[in-house]
Amino acid sequence: MELRHLRGFLAVAQEQSFTRAAERLHMTQPPLSQRIRELEAELGLRLFERCTRSVHLTRAGQVFLDGVQAMFSQLDKAVAASRQADQGEIGELRVGYTGRASHHLLPSLVLAFHQRYPDVLLDIQGPHPTGALSEQLIAGQLDVALCFLPLHDDRIATRGFMRCEFVLALPVNHRLARQAQVPLAALAREPFVGYPANQGFHLREVMDAACRAAGFTPRVVREADTSQALICHILAGMGVSIIPRELERIEHLDGVVFKALEPDTLFLEHGLAWLHGNPNPALRNLLTLELGEAGA
Repeated sequence: MELRHLRGFLAVAQEQSFTRAAERLHMTQPPLSQRIRELEAELGLRLFERCTRSVHLTRAGQVFLDGVQAMFSQLDKAVAASRQADQGEIGELRVGYTGRASHHLLPSLVLAFHQRYPDVLLDIQGPHPTGALSEQLIAGQLDVALCFLPLHDDRIATRGFMRCEFVLALPVNHRLARQAQVPLAALAREPFVGYPANQGFHLREVMDAACRAAGFTPRVVREADTSQALICHILAGMGVSIIPRELERIEHLDGVVFKALEPDTLFLEHGLAWLHGNPNPALRNLLTLELGEAGA
């Protein structure tokens, strides 16, 4: 039994005429009649009562029609769904994010995407360090990551959205707290608090690299994997830290001051990262969103 047999049967049943059914199928009547005979032979029963000018379904034919119509209805839905999936209008998009890098970008990007593609399930995972997100992209566990850039892996494509600048955070009673700008070299003997080392935290890498460029290695006495905990360590007088400027606005506390650094050229980018060759059509649609649509 082939699909052409079923389509022929459905046309004849609905038109109640071999002539009209053949015209509907853009074919001549004899081949259509042959299809129906082949179908009846395979089923071992008569589907139609044939009269001179019309045909009518037998009782068995009516039951068969009900099943065929249901089957074609499901087939039509399957075809439509497959086309939507191919166009990225349904399916799933796995999105990873870092807490700080995605503070502004994640909500606006998710909102813009959901408004455009409401039937795509967004599986949002995080927050995770940028290094961990990079590993998940390579392992095929994520489709896209909102993270700090750059990522030094040729397998990963990236697109920057916003720049993250850095400032010095120190206790309000610190000896350098009254200076408008603090030279990095002046911090050589200071205790530091920072994000964990060797765990994929780009923010820690920036701090370490900046200090080395100023001629010293920071003496980190306490680590914390969240900005809130880091600010608390600074507030308690445990040390100073080099952190994103946006924390001055987001995590403001009376006992912590933020100072411009000298030189003031430290920055990272926030942006998107994805694996080259990822075939997910929903990812392609995400990447077609204009920057302004994400509110960046």
